[in-house]
Amino acid sequence: MAVIEKIRQRTGLLILIIGLALLSFLVSDAINNNMGLFRGADNTVGIIDGQSITYQDFTEKTQRMANNLEAQGQPVNEFTQNMIREQVWNEYFQTLVINDQYEELGLMVTGEEIFATVTNPVDFPQIRDAAAFKNQATQQFDPALVVSYLKQLDQDPSGDAKRQWVDFEQNNLKPQLIQRKYNTLLAKAVYKTSLEVKAEMESNMVSADAKIVGFNFNSIVDDSVAVSEDEMRDYLNAHKADYQQKASRRIEYVTFDIIPSTEDSAKALKWVMDKKPALQKSTNDTIFLSNNSDKGFDTTMKSRGTYPEGIEEAIFTANEGDVVGPHYDQGTYSIYKVLKFQDDTVPYIKASQILIKPTGGYEKEDSLYAVTRANAIANAIRNGADFTQMAKDSSKDFRTASKGGDLGWMKKGAGALQEVVERSLYNTPEGGIVVVRSSGGVHILKVTGAKTYRTAMIGEVGRSITYSSDTENEVYNEAYKFAAASREGDLFSENAEAAGYIKRISDDLKEGETSLPNMENARELVRWAFNDETELGAVSEVLAIDDKYVVAQLVDVKKEGLADLQSVRIQLENDTRIAKKAEILKKRIEAVLDGNKSIEQVALALGAIVNDAPNTVFSNPNLPFVGNDPALVGAIMGAETNKIKGPVQTENGVYVFIVSKRQENEFTGDLMVERNRMIEQNSNEVAGRAFEALKKMADMKDYRYKFF
Repeated sequence: MAVIEKIRQRTGLLILIIGLALLSFLVSDAINNNMGLFRGADNTVGIIDGQSITYQDFTEKTQRMANNLEAQGQPVNEFTQNMIREQVWNEYFQTLVINDQYEELGLMVTGEEIFATVTNPVDFPQIRDAAAFKNQATQQFDPALVVSYLKQLDQDPSGDAKRQWVDFEQNNLKPQLIQRKYNTLLAKAVYKTSLEVKAEMESNMVSADAKIVGFNFNSIVDDSVAVSEDEMRDYLNAHKADYQQKASRRIEYVTFDIIPSTEDSAKALKWVMDKKPALQKSTNDTIFLSNNSDKGFDTTMKSRGTYPEGIEEAIFTANEGDVVGPHYDQGTYSIYKVLKFQDDTVPYIKASQILIKPTGGYEKEDSLYAVTRANAIANAIRNGADFTQMAKDSSKDFRTASKGGDLGWMKKGAGALQEVVERSLYNTPEGGIVVVRSSGGVHILKVTGAKTYRTAMIGEVGRSITYSSDTENEVYNEAYKFAAASREGDLFSENAEAAGYIKRISDDLKEGETSLPNMENARELVRWAFNDETELGAVSEVLAIDDKYVVAQLVDVKKEGLADLQSVRIQLENDTRIAKKAEILKKRIEAVLDGNKSIEQVALALGAIVNDAPNTVFSNPNLPFVGNDPALVGAIMGAETNKIKGPVQTENGVYVFIVSKRQENEFTGDLMVERNRMIEQNSNEVAGRAFEALKKMADMKDYRYKFF
């Protein structure tokens, strides 16, 4: 009470302190998240074709779309939000870039085209499959119902129906129709002349016989070719196009899972046990279950094999009105009240099997061997061998072998087993073993649950085990202490190892990623890693992600553009070494080319062998003893005959070769058929290529990662 009195005496001071703290929090949040009061130029979510997209405009569109989904009864979670943001981003591209293309080309959709589409909506399931537009007698789409619906739109006093239709027409129907026109226009623009077709076909009708001498880069041991820092830097500067990279981050992180404690489990169990007497005495199970069960009142009659294995026997051996349990299953404690029993018209049976298949095939000898082996196994089981272990060791039914052959409860005639097997099973008592042959092999069957017709209606009351605020606070405190003690130097790794934490690594984190292993909603972590204020080596505050707390360290930053030497050292060192090997091999080959008149003499001088490459063609880049080498194939196909050519450097090595013969076969096919094939192939690809070209021309800058 003394404390409360002191608080009252200092109310004015407290209000001032709280006000300042809130202002500080808001300012800090605005700065750290590039949002709110001090967002300024960072208010830009993206730039498309030189036009900025503001955070406010983007979020208004995403919120409107989310509201529409919720109005239709669809839940909007983090995954859905990401999909909405992607769709809105694509709509901006559509509006700012694609629609301009439509306008320049004079493309449009007329009212007649829309009417023709809605009365024959082959590619629009929203209309075609709508119940309101199906003939009640035939259950088929009826265009007359669409016409009737459109005529009645103006009669809706609220105007909602018309607004929804206009929205669908403007934002779904028309964009798809005009896009099809655009794609068709692009496809029709694709053409191949007869000369182009003939040249391409004839190029594949030419073959060459060649002899190749050379060396693969692996012929020089890596350790014998030293690479210096200066050489790598020179190579990098000379091959800048090969070392362009997207912005990425490397982070190391530790997760602290919030798992319900023993006390949390005990609370859930106690809650269920406290409900048991009331459920037992309840005279109105409908109301009781509706008020106390997440599953409500389920009137379904269910068979054996439907309920959790650990409680099912108790349910089906209880009396009507009995309450059985508690039972734990998948994080929930439950009790079950038997509301009603009723016999089905078809029986159920539970069994296990060991399937023996003929080893060589289904010849008589193989089948007899399978039967003999099955009988031996069955006799061993009858004499005390463990069926479960025998199934794991011997059964060829890979669906059930790992489960000891358990087939579970099966309804008669449902197709779970072949008829001959099922018939034998139902003639076998519980615990009995029977051997049956079928087209699938030889079955050793054991009845583990007697034939029954009984089904049950059950009322379930359960409580999931969830972590309490105390448990969550304990985990948070552990994560906070780790973060606070790990902010300098190598302390993050050292403290994680000392505490026995698993340090996870995301080696190539991209700015648009939404998830990490075991973290579906990792956007907050990604935003932190890409925040301009996050310095290299920084350790994050404790982040709440899914059912865990996360502490991360930023260990590497790769900016978009030319990679620095250190970040691509391994690849760069290898590429530089290959370049030096290429020069060594070229000089070695060039030194013996003068004075050696034949490819065989060149090979002898090099201590190499001559590899024949007969029937080399453009369409096959593989060469004997060389491997896949399109560059060398291209050089061979373009070379004149009977002249030693090279040295030629490829991705595999350095080579010299001679073309001894070239064979030009006449194309005897139908050029028109080939032209149509080529046009169709290119037509299918042109829309996608145009789309990618427009994206590149629009110079899109995506900054969504800073906000979401």
